[in-house]
Amino acid sequence: MKVVRCIITVLLFMVVVFGMGLIGQAAAGGVYEMAIFEDPTTVNVWAALGPDATVWNAFVGYQQSYIGLYGNAAPDFVFCPVAASGMPSPFKEEKIGDKTYYTSVVNIRKELKWSDGRPLTADDIVFSYMAPLALDPNRLGGNWPGNIDPEILAKVEKVGEYSVKFYLTELPGLAQWQYGMLQALILSKAYWDPVVSRALKAADPVKELLAHDPKGEPVAGPWVRDKWEKGAFVTHVPNPYYAMKGDTNTFYKNGAFVTENKKTGFSYVLGDPKGDVKLSVTEGPYANRLMFRILQNQNAAVLSLMAGEVDFVLNSLGLQRGFQDQLKKAANVEVVENNVNGFRYMAFNLSKYPFGIKEFRQAVSVLIDREYICERVLQGVAFPQYSVVPPGNAYWFNANVPMWGKGMTRSQRITEAVRLLKSAGFSWEVEPQVDLAKDKVLRRGKGLIMPNGKKMQQFEFNVMTAGYDPLRYTFGLNIATWMQEIGIPVEVVPTEFNVVISKTDERDFDCFMLGWSLSLYPDHMYWFFHSSQCPAGGFNYEMYNNPKFDKMVEDFLKESDMETARKMAFKLQEILADELPYIVLFDTPLIEAYRSDRLAYPYTKTLSGIQYNGGMTSTVRLKN
Repeated sequence: MKVVRCIITVLLFMVVVFGMGLIGQAAAGGVYEMAIFEDPTTVNVWAALGPDATVWNAFVGYQQSYIGLYGNAAPDFVFCPVAASGMPSPFKEEKIGDKTYYTSVVNIRKELKWSDGRPLTADDIVFSYMAPLALDPNRLGGNWPGNIDPEILAKVEKVGEYSVKFYLTELPGLAQWQYGMLQALILSKAYWDPVVSRALKAADPVKELLAHDPKGEPVAGPWVRDKWEKGAFVTHVPNPYYAMKGDTNTFYKNGAFVTENKKTGFSYVLGDPKGDVKLSVTEGPYANRLMFRILQNQNAAVLSLMAGEVDFVLNSLGLQRGFQDQLKKAANVEVVENNVNGFRYMAFNLSKYPFGIKEFRQAVSVLIDREYICERVLQGVAFPQYSVVPPGNAYWFNANVPMWGKGMTRSQRITEAVRLLKSAGFSWEVEPQVDLAKDKVLRRGKGLIMPNGKKMQQFEFNVMTAGYDPLRYTFGLNIATWMQEIGIPVEVVPTEFNVVISKTDERDFDCFMLGWSLSLYPDHMYWFFHSSQCPAGGFNYEMYNNPKFDKMVEDFLKESDMETARKMAFKLQEILADELPYIVLFDTPLIEAYRSDRLAYPYTKTLSGIQYNGGMTSTVRLKN
């Protein structure tokens, strides 16, 4: 799992003075200018991926200048070759002495070059994996163990000038292989080998390496770092040898994906490219300079954006909603909202009767009018969700999961909830009654009788306090009202976040509401719902136990073929949306703004926004 730390910034007055002097230059010279709120702490990629893994170091560093063998093509985040010329070969089992290895060959594009004009070859690939292994990824820290897992990677060998072979000690899953090891960054052996060799001879090799100033380092990405004026700005210039310039990614509505470069002849096809094209994106960069201007805070950044002093505010958290109305009224400023990779949900303790009855959970889900709360009560601050994979994670998202109650009127929801409960053996002392034609509740339910013949007793629904999260608090109150309307005896208990966490950890709860932020690869379906995670300390707080699901999700984690894994992920989502160990409710969008008179992005609807792609610096086009 890749993690970056967000750090509060302090600004010197000289930044504003310097930035004001560059406004004319930006318009005339084709400079793409972005506001950030913190200096980078390092330009050393080993440190930026390790102990200095901050979001700001990512924004101004490796997101702009480095490539891997593979990546995820936005906006649908399709796993695809970058430096590689195609998919890795299927794993083969090989015996070497008394050891068994699983090997896979990756071929790389022959047109690749470093920013100093040298060719990028298999030697660079081998170095990029073996050097971290020699230093120990665990000691390098940060993202290194996730990128290059020393538990399963034995070695990488050159088998041709543009071909390498990976030796693994066990068969990896997608999280370890496609979404981990194969996306590790490629470093120049000619530059870094002497530096690493010296570091390995030092008393503390890692400390020695992380302290190195990488002045003049060749890179293979679209941008080369130009200047870093601490407290003021960081600039980049285009890499004249960037091999992916001209690569066109075409996304088809049927899910197919094609990458091709007419100049170099490179081509990669996934699926059956036919029918309507959803989007085509051609790699640049198109600006002739990239500038990150360091401003004090969001307020300063928003003022600079409205004044035309910057083109985009680059922030992993997006803009505070309070700025939205202000920006919408500003001339030549476009405000965009995007889904984030996460969700907020409610869950029952399935080990307690009758919460383990599937139809009970389905009835509750039918009653919840997510659209009404999001659009009417919360005035668009949140958006409804139904699946444990968010819709913004387009490649893995199954849009056809059951959406309980969607589009129903209030009386239709009550009618369906009553039907579901009756089908499972529930009854009432006083059964709810509605007028479907007039969409009117004629009689509230009272005294819900469980299938075992006993009257259901009041249970607690732990929701966040209004001060901590007013959105979850509002959802909780509405959900409880709708449950009570048909006789489900629930009591809303506003609870501090840490108390809810403690209760879920100890499995001491009836029903609760929490939320998750997720990684791109949806392995959370294992961690949240596999029965091995039921005991205290695991993530399966609700104690969902389905042997059939367990087997499927285990196979999903082991699967290394993307298309097969995608089909499996879709099926897993369908099961979870039917059985509802989580009742997924909503999430909030990421708000961003940019100068529409200056910039033309190839798309603005994408998971976690423009910032997730580092400002889209290699595909944005400048209008002036």
